[in-house]
Amino acid sequence: MKIFIYLISTIFFISNCSNTLTDGGNANNAKIEWQVVSNITTNSAIVSWKCSGKLPGFLITSGPNYSNLDTSFLENEIHAVALSNLVTDTEYRYVPSCGSKEGGLGIPATFRTISDNATRYRRGIWIVGGIGSDKNAVSEIDFFDPVDNIWYPGITNVPTPRLNAQIVSFKNKIYVIGGIIKNGSSYSMSRLVEAYDPITNTWNRNLTDMPSTLQGGVAGAFNEEIVILGGTTTTDMTTGTIFNTIYKFYPNLGNSGTWISLLSSTNIFPRIDMAGCTYNGSLIFTGGRFYSDGLAYATTDAYSPSLNSTSGKIEASISLARHGAGYACYQPISSDPFPTDTPAIFIAGGSTGTNISQPVTSVTNSNRFEYSFLGTAANSFITGSNIPVALYYPAMEISYEKRKLYLFGGASEFNLPVDQVYTLDLANPGGNPWVLDSLTMPRSRFGHKAVILSR
Repeated sequence: MKIFIYLISTIFFISNCSNTLTDGGNANNAKIEWQVVSNITTNSAIVSWKCSGKLPGFLITSGPNYSNLDTSFLENEIHAVALSNLVTDTEYRYVPSCGSKEGGLGIPATFRTISDNATRYRRGIWIVGGIGSDKNAVSEIDFFDPVDNIWYPGITNVPTPRLNAQIVSFKNKIYVIGGIIKNGSSYSMSRLVEAYDPITNTWNRNLTDMPSTLQGGVAGAFNEEIVILGGTTTTDMTTGTIFNTIYKFYPNLGNSGTWISLLSSTNIFPRIDMAGCTYNGSLIFTGGRFYSDGLAYATTDAYSPSLNSTSGKIEASISLARHGAGYACYQPISSDPFPTDTPAIFIAGGSTGTNISQPVTSVTNSNRFEYSFLGTAANSFITGSNIPVALYYPAMEISYEKRKLYLFGGASEFNLPVDQVYTLDLANPGGNPWVLDSLTMPRSRFGHKAVILSR
């Protein structure tokens, strides 16, 4: 995998309306004719500038971990200062001067150090799995960096492409678990577990298989385990839906990870294609299709792995019963640009139709968007602006740096995936509209998952 980084130097030219100084002239009349930052890397840069005469140079630099006054005692027209031990992907302010640190000042300006791959990969959004325009499983994993607003198509390929797999990020790796393998027009269920490490660009294909086949379940990552609930063991949910069984995978236990399965002490919705994500030690899940008749449901619950049960609290239902919705949990932390934002679960799109097959044989698309603030006493879903297009099984994820919710792809009609991307400003999730992004996905898909490594 290669991501090419272009180092861009920002140059400021300053016009000099006064007379140019002669060598050894008065420093108080000094002017800076130009200033430039070059050779920017992940942790260093070079600041250069030209004085209007041969004078000592001074450079004041400041940033989150840096506050320096560098001095050149040699009297020259051109000065250069190399800065080191900077922080990756961080903005620094600098002010050069000639003759003295107070006189002959240049324009206060800034530069940003380059992001290393690890920083970029943790903040960016990975698009995994799904069904393409050819109705087959999409193998390519595409990567989107919201900060630089750049797509990197086909970073890697899932070794065994699968439909409706359980996909989750866990400790900087992306796990593709179970799902449906399609060979021609026939489908077979899978127990396979494959994990991708974006930092090293490697796949681990030697992980322990699931205890049983499973597709359409809800997965969540916790401290040392991945938890999966719901879903079905066959393509016909009426014959294979899992009742109250929780699968737990410990990736770092044993040579190839360890699975356990256990019955929950309380009822788990027997549904597939629910929306769900982790928050505060629980896996929240909502909506989905009921196992016996394929009818869409709206009720919500939360499973606690530490208690092996759902909560005693009655969680709010979503406002519109549907399955195959896009979903994401907003979980700001202290190091984020907006750490005091209220945590929330977001739900968008999906199908209100009834269907017992997987993949579905018919859908009734929805454009409903709603959200619920988490950890508050409100315990209700709020309806926000409708997404511009009714979509089945889009993917949704958050850029914490941009404070934006992203909605990727989905099917606008049955088996017709799209490549559009929509964004929502999370400064006001209930009042702001969805906006069509200027960039499209590298490929159309639905039934996929968007994941980030930082949460």
